[in-house]
Amino acid sequence: MQKEQIYDMMNGFLVEGMLSLPEGIAIEDEFVEGKECCLLYAGVHQAGRNLCERLGEDEDSDVEISISGMERIARLLSLKMYEYGRREAVAAAKEQH
Repeated sequence: MQKEQIYDMMNGFLVEGMLSLPEGIAIEDEFVEGKECCLLYAGVHQAGRNLCERLGEDEDSDVEISISGMERIARLLSLKMYEYGRREAVAAAKEQH
């Protein structure tokens, strides 16, 4: 589905040209160096490393479960917001006619 491809492109999972969009529409990778998501992710990653270090472990399953769970929540919310925006656009177009 297009919404999933847009999400993947925004998260750096797809490269430009892998997604067919109407002319004039560009989807940015929100995780490129210097972008806010990249900076926030670096902070989350470092916090996870700090927790593992305090625990004396290389990895901690609870830290991984927490990060993975938040990533899944963000994905679900993003895809829902796309659908809500699409429905709003369709409803607005119907009102115009």
